[in-house]
Amino acid sequence: MGETTDRRARFLREAVAPYEGSDATAGHTKLSISLPTELVEAVRATATETGTSVSAVIAASLRASIEAAEQANIDRALELDAEENLAWANAYMPIAAKLWSEIEW
Repeated sequence: MGETTDRRARFLREAVAPYEGSDATAGHTKLSISLPTELVEAVRATATETGTSVSAVIAASLRASIEAAEQANIDRALELDAEENLAWANAYMPIAAKLWSEIEW
């Protein structure tokens, strides 16, 4: 196995570790896919080193990918919310300043 494949296998191992041990009672569907050879080598190396199946490594990778995409959507929504909140605060600032200037201390 080449250095690139070793490095990819290590990164893959680290990325999928939190997602290993999924519910074994869940239904499974057989699927035939084609992947780049280099990626298959990294997946097989990870499966061997972690004592799991190739399917488990791929499933864990997919779960991690889906979770990352969902988190990115949440992060973007929070950014948009923060932008809207800032716009409201900036719009209210002159009103607040006027009210504060009229308060007798």
